[in-house]
Amino acid sequence: MSESIKIPGYRIESLLGQGGMAKVYLAIQESLEREVALKVMNTSSASDPSFCERFLKEGRIVAQLSSHPDIVTIFDIGFSGSNYYMAMEYINGPNLKDLIQRKSPIERPLQIIKQIASALGFAHRRGFIHRDVKPANILFKEDGTATLTDFGIAKALSSKTQLTRVGFTVGTAEYMSPEQAIGRGIDSRSDIYSLGVVLYELLTGEKPFVGDDPFSTALMHATAPVPNLPEAYANYSVLIDRMLAKDPNDRFETAEHLIQKIDELTGVSGAGISRTQTLHASRSQSIAQNGSRTVGNGSVSAPHSVANVFPRWKWWLASSSITVVIGMTLIYGWVYFKDDMEIPSFNQSWPSSPNVSSKPVPQPSDPKLKKKISLLLEVAQAHFDVGRLTSPPGSNAYEAYEMVLEIDPGNRQAIDGIKRIEQRVEQQKDSKN
Repeated sequence: MSESIKIPGYRIESLLGQGGMAKVYLAIQESLEREVALKVMNTSSASDPSFCERFLKEGRIVAQLSSHPDIVTIFDIGFSGSNYYMAMEYINGPNLKDLIQRKSPIERPLQIIKQIASALGFAHRRGFIHRDVKPANILFKEDGTATLTDFGIAKALSSKTQLTRVGFTVGTAEYMSPEQAIGRGIDSRSDIYSLGVVLYELLTGEKPFVGDDPFSTALMHATAPVPNLPEAYANYSVLIDRMLAKDPNDRFETAEHLIQKIDELTGVSGAGISRTQTLHASRSQSIAQNGSRTVGNGSVSAPHSVANVFPRWKWWLASSSITVVIGMTLIYGWVYFKDDMEIPSFNQSWPSSPNVSSKPVPQPSDPKLKKKISLLLEVAQAHFDVGRLTSPPGSNAYEAYEMVLEIDPGNRQAIDGIKRIEQRVEQQKDSKN
């Protein structure tokens, strides 16, 4: 396998790992005789210009961020023949995903979060969002330093260019912020949400939201309450609640603000969790004693244990109907609608009611279409219940019913729904006169 890869100046030793886009090899940079991690794009991906663009973009981004101690260092990027490659710092340690899956005791989880938050803050200040913060992209150096890697789908905050389209999104569903999962614009607070998912998993050994498929997982991120932490970790809730807030405005504004709060909780400011206080049932052994690395100098240990996890009814559930409307409306567009499908916007003049033919209209037989119709009807009703009759554009009951009728012109629920909206609008006009 490695024999077929020839990169001038590098001697490939072994395969370290692979993904859908590239393979990573342990290699020797011959000019300096040093070990590097050589990331080589798969041949199939290299034939797609968009993947090549993303690969080269990753190299340029990491090159601008490599001066931070918690971000992987890049040494070289280029291409030889059909092989696009990137030579990076070789980190001979486990990644956080492996440690979690092996249920290795994780010492001082707040120190890990603080280090990655520092890396993210550095990237954010230089105008980049990572967009794929997850345990697999957090590696540990020999001294235990947590290091952020894989900026392959990072995005410049000022960039208007999208490497995504309707019906496709990048990232990992289990760690996506609600706004990222449903295709809204994102900023640095999206990374803070993803880091909050990592913290939750560090404490419990479980992800907070896991559906049957990426669609249902995205829906949970957008609408479901965050599960309670086990009682032993209740003092972490002040972080989890803010990091995993559905509304970005309710999260920590910056990574630096998150770090300040962690310092408070770890006793730097004399508040919250003191340096001598332990929040776990039994003191875990160090990662190094279990074949892994001990990380940082933080204050608390959190071995993986799964206690009874119940929904936490947060304040935002008081307006859960609105949350569901927003989340589901955008999600169904992301998952189901074709790229060229335009969402109609409501005109000031009231559209004419649908003409109902006396002849029976064939019902859609495609299960996917039936599922889409059912979801659209639920969304339309939710809009109606909270008064979103004809606005805002792209998120109201009238447009949802119209979308149903585009698929199933004779759908009685949609026709009746539009008539109800007309009646309600007329009532509102009469009450104003």
